[in-house]
Amino acid sequence: MSGNLLHTGSPRLAGILGRADGLLGIVAALVLIGLMLLTCVDVVGRYAFDKPIPGAFEITELGMGVLIFTSLPLVTLRREHVTVDMLEHLIPGFMRVAYQVVLDLVAAACVGIIGWRVWLKAHEMAAAGETTATLQIVVYPLVYYMSILTFVTAGLMLLLAWNDAFGARRAGQADA
Repeated sequence: MSGNLLHTGSPRLAGILGRADGLLGIVAALVLIGLMLLTCVDVVGRYAFDKPIPGAFEITELGMGVLIFTSLPLVTLRREHVTVDMLEHLIPGFMRVAYQVVLDLVAAACVGIIGWRVWLKAHEMAAAGETTATLQIVVYPLVYYMSILTFVTAGLMLLLAWNDAFGARRAGQADA
């Protein structure tokens, strides 16, 4: 197919996506480094000094949420999702582009529904004033963040479908 969106035919879109990719990559890397440091200090404190970091488990849970949902658009931009292509060899060559477009659209719809449900959950959490048990950290802003990045991922999947459908056609016209 047309590959990832960072190498799209539109220099302006590629630039915007490249900057977003860089920013999200930095956020994900910083969160991962923070989680590693927290875990190391917590383990040393727990076993060497019998003094674990209070709320380390909660911070790790929240950090994992940030890391996973920040990484979704990154993985989508590069088409690095785990895929199982057991049946792909059965698809005739002339139908492969349509097949990929349909897969992109179904994935976008599924991820969009997940984003909508996460948004509703964030709204419920905000209304209830939910916090973490130990540190009393307000959770709903993080859940809204997760929802927004899920919607961004769905939008990127729609762009992939567009790029597959019309990028392939443009490539075919250029060859002619």
